[in-house]
Amino acid sequence: MDSVIVRPAGRGSTATPYGGGRAMRDLGTTWLLDAVSLHHEFDDLFGGLVEEDGLAAFRERSTRIWRSTDPLVSEYVASLPTHTPDEWEAGFDEVHLAEWYRVLMGAYIRPAHGIRSPSAVKDRLPDLGWVPADARRLAWGRELASLAEAYAEPDSSAALALVLPLGNKGWLSQEDIADFLERLHTMDRDAFRDNQNLVPLVEEIYDVLAAVATVPDRVLLLPPS
Repeated sequence: MDSVIVRPAGRGSTATPYGGGRAMRDLGTTWLLDAVSLHHEFDDLFGGLVEEDGLAAFRERSTRIWRSTDPLVSEYVASLPTHTPDEWEAGFDEVHLAEWYRVLMGAYIRPAHGIRSPSAVKDRLPDLGWVPADARRLAWGRELASLAEAYAEPDSSAALALVLPLGNKGWLSQEDIADFLERLHTMDRDAFRDNQNLVPLVEEIYDVLAAVATVPDRVLLLPPS
């Protein structure tokens, strides 16, 4: 069985459609997240909730980010399904903690190119021999609660696990990135015999993941699914 050497796609090339006529997402809708710094601040804010003004401090910090005029931050916040600061001010609900966690990420992101059609990744990689669960993980990422489990203090992580139920996906670790790159390098060449139209998709995936791998102190943050 021959393995495939995945070549980076040419910058000026036009990708062949991956099938299904799905609309492709514009590039630039993923982010490189400084997970260590994020969770240091989140842990401090969460720990401060025992203080009289702790809730107000947490809400004010989230509000400043939510109302940021920085184009990168405002675009990121616009992608999130959250209440508004005025609604946060009206009264605390546990779901606000999950929203503030995701909003706080906006202070610790850098832009990155994303895969234009995550749905194509999920639907078509199994045609090339990928396990469907792995294709879904590459497309949509891991559960956000597992990000907190990996980086936050136990009390913070436990609280977020309660307000981030299954289905709140959106991140990949550097270990995930390395594993996926290895799989791309070792794919069976014969799998492409009847799927030549998927070569551009695989090359695009490789380009995106290889770029993320050059920033080892960041994790990949994906848009809300």
